[in-house]
Amino acid sequence: MDSQKEALQRIISTLANKNDEIQNFIDTLNQTLKGVQENSSNILSELDEEFDSLYSILDEVKESMINSIKQEQARKSQELQSQLSQCNNALENSEELLEFATRSLDLKEPEEFSKVNFLSMMQAQNSCCIPLRQNLLSQYYLVSWFGVVDFL
Repeated sequence: MDSQKEALQRIISTLANKNDEIQNFIDTLNQTLKGVQENSSNILSELDEEFDSLYSILDEVKESMINSIKQEQARKSQELQSQLSQCNNALENSEELLEFATRSLDLKEPEEFSKVNFLSMMQAQNSCCIPLRQNLLSQYYLVSWFGVVDFL
């Protein structure tokens, strides 16, 4: 029986050692798990901070682009309003000149008609220049008795 007790003692000792090894392995696994959870939490926090920073930068770029577009819109609107005003003025001048020229047709004296005709042509060349701008290129059209003459 002593030999059986010694064998059982060795088995118990081996089993106790294996239990200690398993417990140490479990402790190592728990520490590793805790480290993975802490590292993951830290990385997620850093990722959140990084994306918050990127969102902030994107918002700044967006605001800058919005401001640029609004400024360009205002500039173009002002330019078009100016052109619209000039065209309206030119149309008004042209209508006045047309009315004046039509009345001059009723003149009976050739000398008066020649004088009025000459003055009408001078007014047409001086007051009916209509600026038309497309794509930032300026083109001017001269309204005269002989139609529209294009020149730069």
